[in-house]
Amino acid sequence: MMVDRKQFYDTLSAQFHLNLTQSQINGYNAILEYWEASCLFDLRWLAYMLATVYHETGRSMVPVREYFGKTDADSIRAVTELYNRGKITKNYAKPEANGNSYFGRGLVQLTWAENYKRMGQSLGMGVRLYDNPSLALDLGISVQILFNGMINGLFTKHRLVDYFNTATTDWVRARRIINSMDKAELIADYARRFKVCLNQPKIAVVSR
Repeated sequence: MMVDRKQFYDTLSAQFHLNLTQSQINGYNAILEYWEASCLFDLRWLAYMLATVYHETGRSMVPVREYFGKTDADSIRAVTELYNRGKITKNYAKPEANGNSYFGRGLVQLTWAENYKRMGQSLGMGVRLYDNPSLALDLGISVQILFNGMINGLFTKHRLVDYFNTATTDWVRARRIINSMDKAELIADYARRFKVCLNQPKIAVVSR
């Protein structure tokens, strides 16, 4: 389904009071273009994906490192500090034997070595993503990760279709697709507002 860009951006400004930067526009456009190329049609799915990215990237709409680190070292340090404080049970940012660290990266935080390996294979990248996890910071690849993970359940085994289908619209529990119920109500509110932005203009019917 094509998305009317003027309608979307005009309504986006009203819903979120945004003065968009070019990098934000690039992020939105990359997601919208991939949606259209995928021939998907349920705009609830797209609204929830946009809301998720809006939250996960701190509204920037560009791929980020975990805890918004400017460098890999910043993110490794942040995760290691959580581990040292007993907030997490395993330091998943600790570099593996191959020298790579698999902390969260992307429009949605792809985390843990096994998840990088599985996602890369699912995208037809072989071991490229596992061998070079920084590829998750590439906008085009990160968009593919977003769609593949949320549609096919590669993040938590929960999928968009589980929460948005002919019988159900569950903006809140859809958070399980990404991260249990953390900030579920907040992201549900974003998603409802993005759905308004995606409402397509009605075509007037002229009687004859």
